[in-house]
Amino acid sequence: DGGTFAMSEGGHGSQFAARYHGKIGTGAPLFGGMGMNFVDPKAAYDASKYAGISFWAKKGANSTGKVRLKVPDMNTDPEGGVCTECFNDFGGDLNLTEEWKQYIFPWKAMKQMPGWGNPRKPHITQSKIFGIQFQVNVPSAKYDIFIDDLKFICQ
Repeated sequence: DGGTFAMSEGGHGSQFAARYHGKIGTGAPLFGGMGMNFVDPKAAYDASKYAGISFWAKKGANSTGKVRLKVPDMNTDPEGGVCTECFNDFGGDLNLTEEWKQYIFPWKAMKQMPGWGNPRKPHITQSKIFGIQFQVNVPSAKYDIFIDDLKFICQ
């Protein structure tokens, strides 16, 4: 929770990018991630005027490329007061390469992971989202992930 965020050298067409790196353990649950809330202090944000999000991403050398994009909403984040089995956020799976690539995720393309979470809704509630997270959950994997130029997209 919290802390001051410092940008890393080497952005997509810019000097800096968001970067997180380390090594995943072998316990359960396990993950390494980076994220932010859209409102501070944490509260729901109405992103219904947007069609989704886009960002540029890449991995460093010797890093897993398997990353899960997660967008917590009122039905998946405990702050929403709805979920009884929380944190199965809407999102998508990425397989990053060592080259910068743009990723575009419309709200309607975001899905929950199969087999768990309560409730399970057909679509994200874009009028009540909390933030964005990038998560690596490959046991024992080294990760070095760069994210840049994160933005909402229009229709």
